[in-house]
Amino acid sequence: MRAHRLFARLAALLAVLRLLVPFAYAQTAPVPIRHVLLISVDGLHQEDLAQCIAAGTCPHLAALARHGVTYTDAMTTRPSDSFPGMIAQVSGGTPRVTGVYYDHTFDRALYPAGSDCHGPRGAVVRLTGKLDLNEARLDGGAPHGLAGNSAAAIDPQRLPERLWHGHCAPLWPHNYLRVNTVFGVLHAHGLRTAWIDKHPAYDILNGPGRPDAGPGRNIDDFYAPEVHAVLSRANLALTGPGGARLINPRHAFQDSTVAIQRYDRLKVRALIHEIDGFDHTGTRRVGTPALFGMDFQAVNVAQKRPLGGYRAPGAVPSAKLTAAIEFVDRSIGRMVAALRRRGLAASTVLIVSAKSGNTPMNRAATKIISDRKVLTPALNKLGAVDQFHVADDVLLEWLTPAYRGRVPQVIASLIAQQAAGTDLGIGKFYSGPELAALFGNPRTDSRAPDFILEPRAGVIYANHVDKIAEHGGFHQDDRHVALLVANPQLKRRTFFGAVRTVQIAPTILRLLGLRPRLLQAVRLEGTRPLPALTLRR
Repeated sequence: MRAHRLFARLAALLAVLRLLVPFAYAQTAPVPIRHVLLISVDGLHQEDLAQCIAAGTCPHLAALARHGVTYTDAMTTRPSDSFPGMIAQVSGGTPRVTGVYYDHTFDRALYPAGSDCHGPRGAVVRLTGKLDLNEARLDGGAPHGLAGNSAAAIDPQRLPERLWHGHCAPLWPHNYLRVNTVFGVLHAHGLRTAWIDKHPAYDILNGPGRPDAGPGRNIDDFYAPEVHAVLSRANLALTGPGGARLINPRHAFQDSTVAIQRYDRLKVRALIHEIDGFDHTGTRRVGTPALFGMDFQAVNVAQKRPLGGYRAPGAVPSAKLTAAIEFVDRSIGRMVAALRRRGLAASTVLIVSAKSGNTPMNRAATKIISDRKVLTPALNKLGAVDQFHVADDVLLEWLTPAYRGRVPQVIASLIAQQAAGTDLGIGKFYSGPELAALFGNPRTDSRAPDFILEPRAGVIYANHVDKIAEHGGFHQDDRHVALLVANPQLKRRTFFGAVRTVQIAPTILRLLGLRPRLLQAVRLEGTRPLPALTLRR
């Protein structure tokens, strides 16, 4: 009888312990990894993660860290724009091999949209809401897109064109990417994939596929409500009840720290449907994907808005930013609870990182330099120099054909203008052999910019002053992002060595029992899986 009571008390104690530790519970035997849930909390610095865990404001992330590896020195790509940053995580490659430098780039070998492949070559490649049938709508202008493949909202007439076996055809985003992705590898092995992001243009994450017109096919369930959609009554209604006070058709979801949380909540709901074994709509049972995930925009927006950011001096999050991090933490907590409810916690690895950070964290260092009034005139000081450029807290420049061989002269002109009193925020130029080694040779690569300007820390090239931070550049605040890999079978560990977010892609394949070298970028750049990950086998 005493032994019976003792066993009963031990069982009760174990039950209590399971409730107290939400992500960790006793395992009688190793559980194979069947799923990877990849979360990009855009803007989340490693310092943000460390501070919120220390302050107790992100208890769910803290719980994950107790059974995970925290990488304290993880760097995203250069440039640190959203597209190269996300592509790195799913391809294992940098822009040098992926061919994608930014969300707006230029390709000297393509034809402009609507040209029918006639006239001079050279086309702007837009990977934003500008590709949508209607950027102002949450569904991108394709009502069936939110219920099916969101890439249906991409207007083929807005895509750059290329000649393919003698025929002129629009180049879809997924075929613009030069290397394959984990979605393509897994799909080829018969494993289900899903992804949730902020533009239909994230169709690019499918990776190359069949050359015929239409969305990519490697992501089985692709959901991407348009983040640039305006705060209309119809759009807000799609995000759930309430929200009437947010109605403002002149502003978009990304213009409000409150509205962006409603937008992210819409995506969280879709992801939980996928955990539960349905498609993102929650209406069709398809099974939980082997690889799935989403990006959060709440932290990114809160870091950029004037009422958000960090309190100067230092990098203490403002109330708005703290609220955004807490919102993301609660959302991740809902995901973990759904995994546990479905009995999938032990067989799922969560990877939490970020496409980019935002700079500067010290808002007192922010300096806005007008793109239209200062930067563009400076570029064209010598004449018709500027064919295309993209600028945030970095400048990528594609020169007109007449000036492509005169890069040193153009750079010298910019330096001279700054010396004469026009502040262009100049920090460091990348050109010639250094540019070729890091980003590709513009003489042989149709996409590589002719030069890159890394401005001084804190300088943002913009045409409006209602932002206090931005990303895209090469500075520490742009690139030093959070990276946490968690599973109940992992012991807590902090890894202090340098790692890069490109290492996430081969890690995903290794976790799911596939060879990392199935990724083309891994072979081209020698990308290795993340170190220090030892699951019980």
